[in-house]
Amino acid sequence: MAAQKTGIIIAVILLIIGLVVGYFAGQAAAPAATETVTVTAPGAGAQVVTETVTQTVTTTQTVTAPAAGPKEIVIRVWASGSPVDVTRVDNVERAAEILNRMLAAAGVGVTIRVEKQFFRGDYMDKLTAAFAAGEAPDIIAMKNLPELVDGGYVIALDGYIDKYSRLLEDVYDVLWRAVTYKGQIWALPQDTEVRPLYFRKDVLRKLGWSEEQIEALPERIRNGEVTLQDLIQVAKEAMDKGLVRWGFYHRPNFGGTPFVILYYQYGGVLQDEATGKLVLDRQAMLKMLQLLYRMAQVDKVLPADMIGTEWRKIHSDFVNGRVLFWFGGSWHWSEWQRVAYHEQLGKLPEDYLWENVGFALVPAPEPGLRPATLSSPYLYYVTAQSENPELAFLLIALATSAPLDAIHAVDSAHLPVRRTTVEQPYFAQSEFHRKIAYMVEYTTFEPLHPGWSKYKTAWITAITKVEKGQATPEEALEEMVNTLRAELGDQLIVR
Repeated sequence: MAAQKTGIIIAVILLIIGLVVGYFAGQAAAPAATETVTVTAPGAGAQVVTETVTQTVTTTQTVTAPAAGPKEIVIRVWASGSPVDVTRVDNVERAAEILNRMLAAAGVGVTIRVEKQFFRGDYMDKLTAAFAAGEAPDIIAMKNLPELVDGGYVIALDGYIDKYSRLLEDVYDVLWRAVTYKGQIWALPQDTEVRPLYFRKDVLRKLGWSEEQIEALPERIRNGEVTLQDLIQVAKEAMDKGLVRWGFYHRPNFGGTPFVILYYQYGGVLQDEATGKLVLDRQAMLKMLQLLYRMAQVDKVLPADMIGTEWRKIHSDFVNGRVLFWFGGSWHWSEWQRVAYHEQLGKLPEDYLWENVGFALVPAPEPGLRPATLSSPYLYYVTAQSENPELAFLLIALATSAPLDAIHAVDSAHLPVRRTTVEQPYFAQSEFHRKIAYMVEYTTFEPLHPGWSKYKTAWITAITKVEKGQATPEEALEEMVNTLRAELGDQLIVR
């Protein structure tokens, strides 16, 4: 195994060095194909190799690759995410450092410098403007795959993936589904995650739960013994006793948790496998809307104005114990340790989280259904305006290699994209990752379709009206169907 890995490393190094030297040699190539060319490789004791293309040429052009003095290639990378996701750009910089050490060891007078920019939220408008000005970065980390492909913003990576396949052998097979569109591969998986239901252990203790009962809750949810209906009753009890202000919080905008998850749990399908069209299952959508209506308007364990609530308030209320259950993301475990949401402790020590916070799959909504979660992998793309697309590809391949994948996974509380990452000491030392990894077995994905953003907009509008009591679930569903039929036309199947 060690010999095989060494062979892979050597092969990749040779390919990289050849790529960089060839790049600069090509820039300074002799103008006539029938000349005798002398190429001088850089570094002390350089060898001179002369290839005579034809004997009828008497002039000699000497090309130095690269010329005296170090050459610098600048690669620009943009990414976004929560405050703990900055490794999406930092790991590209680390990958460049690895390549620079390779090039220096080979005596190649070339360095790679990464210019990075990290956005807290969506930056599609900025990217569109940069493309219009001819100033797009080389690498972007985001989702939006159909939009990026159909807009011509990114390039297909199939050729590079074939060329450097030995560098990508350990990518989880299931993740290639998230980057394949119209028969081609357009990105490399940058990370993945799951969406658990977090709960306050300290509140359950105050309700009289024993430590054994609290620690058994995730497995009982996994086995279907505890449903969301059961937890709604627990939430009502905690609110009635004044232990929390709210039983449940969910995200303030559209996301997989809990909307897509609930829809899938009720048997819904979002994309037709045969045609690729989006699907709206009336029965599953209605049940999902009815459950949210019940939580917000009947049992009143969920705020009616949850949509639009500030993210900071959501995190602050949960980590300060004012909310019992939170439909969150695996990355939030890390965010709570790095952002000062707690009113006394600020950034939370992980020991505090283990003592007071637990996590489980999203429970089955009712008996007979399955618990579930959802993954929405973040992706690395090479843009269509990159002047060094192959080098950009190599950087993202190295940025997701096991050692760097482990850094991002642990520091941002995501799950790895490489099978070998779990063998990394930095990953193995994380108890959180070891205990949450099983959830991947229960994960689902959002569809890849250019109309998905319109679908989500109509869906969150329906959710907002239902939770605020502005429409019944039946009324909101009909409005959603009519809107999507008008906007998606024959790209929507209503069942």
